[in-house]
Amino acid sequence: MKHKTIITVLLVLALALSALLGGCQGKTVLAATVGDREITVQQLKASYTNGLSYASYYGYDTSTEEGAAAYRDYMLDSLIATNMKVYQAKLAGITLTQEEQDAAAETGKKNYDDTVQSFVDQATQAGASNPEAYAKTLMTKALVSNKTTVSKLKATMLEDAVNETLISKHKDVLLEGVALTEDELAAKYTEELAAQKELFTSDPSEYFTYESYSSYGYSVMPLFVPDGFFRVRQILVADEATALVVKQKLDAGEDFEALLKEYNTDPGMQGEANAAGYLVGTGAGFVTEFLDAALALKNNGDVSDPVQSEYGWHIIKRVSTEPSREIAYADVKEALDTYEQAQYQAQYYSDIIAKWVADTTLVTKYPDNYASIGKN
Repeated sequence: MKHKTIITVLLVLALALSALLGGCQGKTVLAATVGDREITVQQLKASYTNGLSYASYYGYDTSTEEGAAAYRDYMLDSLIATNMKVYQAKLAGITLTQEEQDAAAETGKKNYDDTVQSFVDQATQAGASNPEAYAKTLMTKALVSNKTTVSKLKATMLEDAVNETLISKHKDVLLEGVALTEDELAAKYTEELAAQKELFTSDPSEYFTYESYSSYGYSVMPLFVPDGFFRVRQILVADEATALVVKQKLDAGEDFEALLKEYNTDPGMQGEANAAGYLVGTGAGFVTEFLDAALALKNNGDVSDPVQSEYGWHIIKRVSTEPSREIAYADVKEALDTYEQAQYQAQYYSDIIAKWVADTTLVTKYPDNYASIGKN
């Protein structure tokens, strides 16, 4: 059974694509400098353009001049932060071994190959009879219109890969020995549990938001199960005729699990992972048809009529009521500690970067040069 996924959009600065769109424009006009590193207006413009589709996810309304300017400034700050990391890594004397340089070269090559493939995908989606030939045309036009070349693009992608390796290596140095103590980790559990109990009790659907986001590493896992949840198992089949046959057999008294074993096509019902059934409640991350039919089952043992969704035909049985409970620290300690340590280190690193960026002796912006970016 496939769950609906909550997609969290992560902003990627796409410096390599900025190189493709930024190109060599003759006279260099600066948007900012970071130490001895330069951020050109064209780089900022390219990053802004590439990131427009992400703006709303970060709370920016680029349909207004004010919102567009705010998002442009956000993108510039992102570019400044990235360049500051490179500058500080080099200032700290971070260098790469030959093995690391070779790995960066492989990454740069892969990024270039992926860029080429993106043009092939675009050509294919356009219905080109010869996608590869059309992709070359599209990429050539992009390179020419931005006054850059394949060799320059490859060089920039290699430089980006090297810089990312330098940043990563410097980050490891900065975070060496930075960790929460056992007592601090236990306190984090207690604090998070209290917060979740209050939230999930007032809005049980938030449990499933946490569950979904935590599966992608974007939030802590649920530590408290509120009242009102229950578990279901299902028999998923491909067509209505089969579903009706299964339902008739169930109505005649045949065993649900035996029929599930015979007819079911949902891999989620196989094995031990969901042996107790899917946990459901308002807000659970299942397709609407399945969830509505499951929530309509009021008593343990109730079985739904066949219901259709994009995945096929579902026959759902309510198997048990899930007790409200706290999830013990011991049961989640490894995963929770890993998450909390990562969050702590991320914040520690972020604070370092913020301090660097706030140093006006290292960062200079030239707002008059980029004021037109984002204006209609």
